[in-house]
Amino acid sequence: MPADLLALFSQDEFACLDFDDAALLDKVQRQNVVASMDQLLGYLLRAIGYQNIVRPKDVAFRRDLWAWGYSRLTKDTPDKAHLDIILDTAAGYIENSYPSACHESRMCTGTTTAAAILADDLVEKPDGLEQLYRFSQRYLRGLSQPEGLCAALADGIDDCDKFYGSKNPRGGSFVVMGWLAGLDAFCEEERYAQELPGQFVGNCSRDRRTEWSVEKMPYYLRNLAGLSNCYIPPIFKPSHEVEVPLENWISAIPDIQQFILLVNDLLSFPKEVVALENFNYLSLITRARRQVGRTSLFNSKDGLWTIRDTLHEAFDQLLSCTAALDKLFINFAESLSEFEAAQSQAEMNGLTKGKDRTSKMDREKLENARLAAKYWSEYRQGFIAFHVNLPRYRLSSLRATLGATTDTREIAVGVAAIAA
Repeated sequence: MPADLLALFSQDEFACLDFDDAALLDKVQRQNVVASMDQLLGYLLRAIGYQNIVRPKDVAFRRDLWAWGYSRLTKDTPDKAHLDIILDTAAGYIENSYPSACHESRMCTGTTTAAAILADDLVEKPDGLEQLYRFSQRYLRGLSQPEGLCAALADGIDDCDKFYGSKNPRGGSFVVMGWLAGLDAFCEEERYAQELPGQFVGNCSRDRRTEWSVEKMPYYLRNLAGLSNCYIPPIFKPSHEVEVPLENWISAIPDIQQFILLVNDLLSFPKEVVALENFNYLSLITRARRQVGRTSLFNSKDGLWTIRDTLHEAFDQLLSCTAALDKLFINFAESLSEFEAAQSQAEMNGLTKGKDRTSKMDREKLENARLAAKYWSEYRQGFIAFHVNLPRYRLSSLRATLGATTDTREIAVGVAAIAA
């Protein structure tokens, strides 16, 4: 673990993070936590080389997304203002995270994302929870879905399967199973928000603590509910014509999952503290660590793990997985480019034949590596930008320190995007 990261978190000004339940903080304490998070998140984003580039709005995509939303979702959310917020959130995520995606790709993922945001809201209501609780079962058995949200979700998942599985069916099934698992996890989260599993309800003191391990449960639930698997294939398939083969990115899936979850959890944390929320990944993992008696690195009052420890660990994990993904995609593409240059020089010197099968295969590998690096770089940048610039995350102070550059380029789609 980087020594400078430990030194950063060890500073006295971050002692306000030595708590384990945000719901018990008073107003001043919450303000101190948010101010500290602004400083720490600024450090984190600079460390991974983030630049705050705001992507332009896609007028055609937004027109079609709003038309779809008003047609398919008004039964379950008649409040037009609330529906507009849902659609704007889904559109902003797609525009920032997938700048090379074609219109069809944007609509597939955008409509299903909007429906999922609404589903996450509705599970908090008994009627909504009942609708969604059996959604996956009905879908897998080929049964009809209730009119409204569930029917819209089923159609959106079907569209994702057709688009992302058009060349390789595994891409489609990967997305489908991600959506089904995620929607099931929404329901489980709501149940646990009301009452945690018995293993979590124990004595969290150093002297008398439960001995069973619950440390991995929060990550398991968060990984499902975070929908990361739904959003990985779209990174590498921007259009029907262009697709990076699965073998080029399958080994990166665990790190991309972790990147997606940690970026969302860390950049969401300030608004959750303000809202006194204590049922989120960072809070649950803190509770789990205390449950099994994990000690703090920062001399907490009772000696046990606190939010400061969890944040320190999450920062380290995000820095590590981002560096690993940069090496896997960007550095690998650069190394292949160097190989191509050497090979071209050898051909010029007559040492190899230009039409040699190995040479052709290497060039195909190089092109796929270049595309993978391009799309990963776009997603890496855009997914963070979505969180930083969306008002719902309440990161205005952080945004001010980062500044912003507007990407004024016209949106290119499909093959044209690759040539840009």
